[in-house]
Amino acid sequence: MPAKNIILLLCIISINLSAQIKYDPLYPPNSYRSSENPNYWKNKLPYPGYWQQDVYYEIDAEINEETDIISASQKLKYWNNSPDTLYEVYFHLYQNAFQPGSYYDELQKQNHKNPIYGKYEKQGLGTKIESIKVNNKDVITDLDNTIFKIHLNSPLFPGDSTLFELDFKTYFDQGSVRRRMKSYESWGYKHYNGVHWYPRICVYDSKFGWTKDQHLGREFYGNFGTFDVKLTFASNFIVEATGNLVNRGEVLPDELREKLDLKNFANKKWNSEPSVIIPYNKNNRKTWYFHAENVHDFAFTADPTYRIGEARWKDKVCYSLVQEPHASRWLNAADFGAECLKVFSEDFGEYVYHKVIVADAQDGMEYPMITLDRGSDPGYRDLLAHEIGHMWFFGQIGNNETYRALLDEGFTQFLTAWALIKIDGEFMIENKKTNWYKSKFYKPFKAIDSEIYYSYIKDATKQKDPVLATHSDQFDDAHGHGGGYRHVYYKTAAMLYNLQYVLGDELFLKSMKHYFNTWKMAHPYDDDFRNVIINYTKVDLNWFFDQWLETDKRLDYSINKVNKIGNDEYELHFERKKRMQSPIDFTVIAKDQKKYKFHIPNQWFVKETDAKVLEKWHGWDLVHPTYKTVVNIPNGIEDVIIDPSERLGDCYMPDNSLKRNINYELDHKIWQYPDWRNYEIKYRPDIWWNSYDGIKYGVHANGSYMKHHHIFDLNFWINSAMMQESFDQREEHDKFSFRAYYKHNLDLLTKNSSFSIYSSMLDGLVTNEINLLNKSRNEKFQVNIKLKSLYRNNPNVSNYLIHGDWAYGLFNNRIDINFTKFYSGDHSGNGLLSVELMNSGFLSDYDYTKLIFTATNNRKLNKLVFRSRAFFQFGNGSNWAPESKLYLSGSNLENMMNNKFTRSKGFINSEYLGYGESINHFHHSGGLNLRGYSGYLAPEYDDNGNFDFFGYKGTSGGSINLEVDFTNLIPRSINTIGIKPYIFADAGIITNKELSRENFIDKFSEIRADAGIGFFINVSQLTPLETVNPLTVRLDFPLFLNRPPANDKDYFMFRWLFGISKLF
Repeated sequence: MPAKNIILLLCIISINLSAQIKYDPLYPPNSYRSSENPNYWKNKLPYPGYWQQDVYYEIDAEINEETDIISASQKLKYWNNSPDTLYEVYFHLYQNAFQPGSYYDELQKQNHKNPIYGKYEKQGLGTKIESIKVNNKDVITDLDNTIFKIHLNSPLFPGDSTLFELDFKTYFDQGSVRRRMKSYESWGYKHYNGVHWYPRICVYDSKFGWTKDQHLGREFYGNFGTFDVKLTFASNFIVEATGNLVNRGEVLPDELREKLDLKNFANKKWNSEPSVIIPYNKNNRKTWYFHAENVHDFAFTADPTYRIGEARWKDKVCYSLVQEPHASRWLNAADFGAECLKVFSEDFGEYVYHKVIVADAQDGMEYPMITLDRGSDPGYRDLLAHEIGHMWFFGQIGNNETYRALLDEGFTQFLTAWALIKIDGEFMIENKKTNWYKSKFYKPFKAIDSEIYYSYIKDATKQKDPVLATHSDQFDDAHGHGGGYRHVYYKTAAMLYNLQYVLGDELFLKSMKHYFNTWKMAHPYDDDFRNVIINYTKVDLNWFFDQWLETDKRLDYSINKVNKIGNDEYELHFERKKRMQSPIDFTVIAKDQKKYKFHIPNQWFVKETDAKVLEKWHGWDLVHPTYKTVVNIPNGIEDVIIDPSERLGDCYMPDNSLKRNINYELDHKIWQYPDWRNYEIKYRPDIWWNSYDGIKYGVHANGSYMKHHHIFDLNFWINSAMMQESFDQREEHDKFSFRAYYKHNLDLLTKNSSFSIYSSMLDGLVTNEINLLNKSRNEKFQVNIKLKSLYRNNPNVSNYLIHGDWAYGLFNNRIDINFTKFYSGDHSGNGLLSVELMNSGFLSDYDYTKLIFTATNNRKLNKLVFRSRAFFQFGNGSNWAPESKLYLSGSNLENMMNNKFTRSKGFINSEYLGYGESINHFHHSGGLNLRGYSGYLAPEYDDNGNFDFFGYKGTSGGSINLEVDFTNLIPRSINTIGIKPYIFADAGIITNKELSRENFIDKFSEIRADAGIGFFINVSQLTPLETVNPLTVRLDFPLFLNRPPANDKDYFMFRWLFGISKLF
């Protein structure tokens, strides 16, 4: 018989045998390819001609808890269902990403990270294949980090299958790079999360052929099929995994299961020591055997302290695996999980699998039938809902996450909000506030805002939301959730709510369920989703998907005005202010409070609605940005509200109402999420005092939309002279004071830019500023141009100033240009580099220029935090404003005006102020920051010993400031109020002379230096007020001065000073 006929006969026999196997997804043998399997792709083609590959894994693994190594043998049968002949195959070795020299390591370094690798990672040990055969023959292989290539000895023809046999080891480790496969110790016991731990064959599909993306720490893609996996652990481990536990009676008999029941530990103190139910014996091993069908991955979790909860919905079960010390706050996990199964099954399609696991595993990740979670009730509810939602979009619909993460992460984020609302109601369930003040002003947070709209609108209103049709590893910096990657969650979820808004509730749910049933256990791409929705609804939605997926367009509609044109007839004027289009629902509220609903289609399609349908508004981009319509409203119009359901996703909501969406509330200083539905105005009484104006009675108001649009901050005080201290000219103080600030973005011109204006009359000083700010896309670099004017309008200047001189009636006008680079990284720490040019401006009474270089750095090394500042100022001018000069020890008078405690006399004891022959006891950070010389005139002498100049202030100088914070060395049980101790050292030079190339070195003072120990505390943290500007009180002891005042004599002696600010 010809070989071709033999092959054909064998294929027919194989197909017939597969068809004859009774379908049972819970127990062997493998029945995935059975004709009885309703979920097998051949039995439910998504479209004619569709194909995908099939896999059958058999893995026998030993997990060594002493070495943290998995030793395993693996058989993989692989069916080529494609029309292509395959000459090579590729496997993922995901754990090879976490080692020096990997692609992921390079990405880390490009993001200024300096990974610390564990003992195995340093050796390049992730997953190591020790032997491999294909159809019992040796093969040639290549390895490129996380991709393992096998050259087949003979072609794999369409319709054929092949067998891979591998022996491999995979190594758990604990480096600094976030790794989903992890081991850690809890209460002296090992915990294992076994994920992406085996050589996994890449997907070969019709779009890409072999999908060979290097693993960069994010998403995955796998073939559907069957897994038979045996996991051998020490006998005290409790194990759960993907699939059905075949030998449950052997490894988890009823008697043991009863001892492990979570309810037995309901009253156990949180984080207390776990009990011992199965004593550890390294020689006593137990093998757990799992069988799983219709899955594309296999994961496990194991922990001796796991206790088990259980809840059912229909024939589905949700198991909770909880570390015993966490039992008391995980009691509802299984019940909540079962509720999620119910909601998702009823609304989006029946859950195929028999179980789902929610595990207390210090993670937040999904795998078929198992989720690895963290936290406690109620904070973990959104995480549980999200990871269980992945059983639909990832588990059952196996899209290529690496290429487009939106189809799983975004759809699941939508399901997260959906489940929370269905199960818990409109608002998030949160722990009760224990502080009465916080409880009084607590504002509940809507689930839909927490999970979707707040994060989406926050970036969309700044025009920072990305194009969704982007590879998951290519969102700008491609690291973590940065670079816009997070919007595969939030923007996609907002898109789905907008799709519900467009189609109507019933048609939307039917179409989503149809998509799920069409593509479950298959591999859709973005186009497949849009095609299913369009074909099912018979609605042309290409305009919808194009703008949401392929562009960075945004929705922004407004109601501009209403004109009365006749008896009960009104003409409404709408505007589409951004390029994205949508149908519009709006409600008219009549003066008698009766509501009239209207719908404006944007295409020929009209959704099911009880609203009156108006003429369509067909406009996009620059075409038809405005729309007028006439409505009949008896009794007149009180308000017009666009999108009363709040699902549109409009990126600027204040103008969605004729009356404007403005919310007024007391500025209680309790942190809350910005309200994306309203422009917020907050107000409060404001009382202050200084010794010349006396008590200042006033009001404070601030407002913005999402802290980005039309930001203002306003104070106004009446200066009462009550409690005024004794002064000459007591009646000549300022009768009132004010401070006004306004900032708005320049998004229409360029992103990340803004302008602001500031005006104030405070404590005898009139200040006016105009500021332009431009930031880079990643906000790590900024340019700031400022026009500034300072003018003392009160002749009694000395009655305000805490020290020094500031001329009355002279304008100190200036142009300031600042360039700042912010940086952060594991190796370099975080900080900034700044160059600032300050030059006397138009109509100024002074003439001077300052060029300032500043570099700051904060770096943590083990338990120590190192803070440093390098500063240099070059100054030149014929007529310096005294308030703007450089000070040796701290801030000049100009900068002290920015702090309410230091801008006037009153709060600082006058005995601690001023300049003289010795140091005083008050320091305000700034200038050269040589704190040990606070209040000292610092006389300088020439080479002949003759007095040269006082070095306490000048025009040019440089300094270095160092602090080493050792707070983390002190147990928190001792340091209960958050005092932060540090040692410090400062050194610098100064001059008040004109500098040139010839005299640059000679004209500076001799180096002055100090060193000592200090402490600071953020007093604000001791109050319930969460959004006040931090009030930092600092106490420094400059025990060493290299050039002490003559009165002090000793280099080392006890000195002290305090400040009301951190040094830098």
